[in-house]
Amino acid sequence: MNQGRILVIDDDPQIRRVLRTTLVLEGYEVADARSGQEAIEKFREGKYDLILLDMNMPEMDGIATCREIRSFSDVGIVMLTIRDTEKDKVTALDAGADDYVTK
Repeated sequence: MNQGRILVIDDDPQIRRVLRTTLVLEGYEVADARSGQEAIEKFREGKYDLILLDMNMPEMDGIATCREIRSFSDVGIVMLTIRDTEKDKVTALDAGADDYVTK
């Protein structure tokens, strides 16, 4: 049974693999992207119920990716990152993230 579709965005292949495996076992359909630009393209091509988004990515970081997606969608976005300062959390939420979880 499909619980929903999740797009995992992280430049680390091991994190993408672990999240994909865990979420698929829980019944979710999972797609992943290595960069913000790739994620935006995938998001525009398909319907997703949730995005798990890393803040630290080369070129287009998670904040810019979040802002871009938020400009045309109200999908749930959870920042999943190692950064844990109050400033980082406020920046992510101000960019349009719905929640912030540290790895």
